[in-house]
Amino acid sequence: MSPDKIKEMIQAAISDAQVEMSGADCNFSVVVTSSEFEGKSPLQRHRMVNDIFKTQFESGELHALSIKTLVK
Repeated sequence: MSPDKIKEMIQAAISDAQVEMSGADCNFSVVVTSSEFEGKSPLQRHRMVNDIFKTQFESGELHALSIKTLVK
C-alpha cells in the first residue's frame, strides 16, 4: 500500500485531516491532525483512523500503522 493511498483514504474519511506520513513497505507512521477529533478521547481518535484500514489489515495489504492524532 502506498503512502499516497493511505493519505488519500484518511483525508476522504476525515474531511479536514492534515496527514504527515513516514515509513515504507507495509509499515507506516501517520500523524493526523483534525478538528473532528475535538472532544474525543485518544482511544476514540485512534479508532477513527484505524477503522479506515480494517479491510487492508485483514487482507495483509497493510501490516502496521503507528498512529498519532492531534486536535486542530
